[in-house]
Amino acid sequence: MICVFEIKSSEAPDFKRLIHISPESTFEDLHRVIQNAVNFDHSQLASFFLADENWRKQIEISLLDSGKNNSGLMSMRKIELNEYLTQIGQKLIYVFDFFNDRFFYLELKEKLMKTDLKEPFVAYEKGSAPAQFLINDYDS
Repeated sequence: MICVFEIKSSEAPDFKRLIHISPESTFEDLHRVIQNAVNFDHSQLASFFLADENWRKQIEISLLDSGKNNSGLMSMRKIELNEYLTQIGQKLIYVFDFFNDRFFYLELKEKLMKTDLKEPFVAYEKGSAPAQFLINDYDS
């Protein structure tokens, strides 16, 4: 099976990406394909939030890993997509800039009954992604 995620941004209305990924992939795998799809710096902190139908954040799945099983922090490295994403229409918020509360909207659009996916990829691209970092102009 292949999960198809649609990625959008409120900052760039013409921006859209479709990602094909296996449901056995981890949230870290999805993070990496998003980072590559928008040419972001991979060293920056990011998190996924499972969201309700009104895009309200519910459960955080973080790039951070405390190394402790009982810390309450859910790590992208350890959690497969199919553990939380089972229904078409499920929503995620991918926060890539915590300081400025900037994020992408992700929605599970469909599940394809194919099994030959070796690694995740971008199946469709439209528009330019917003910049990863906001640049402030200060007059000296």
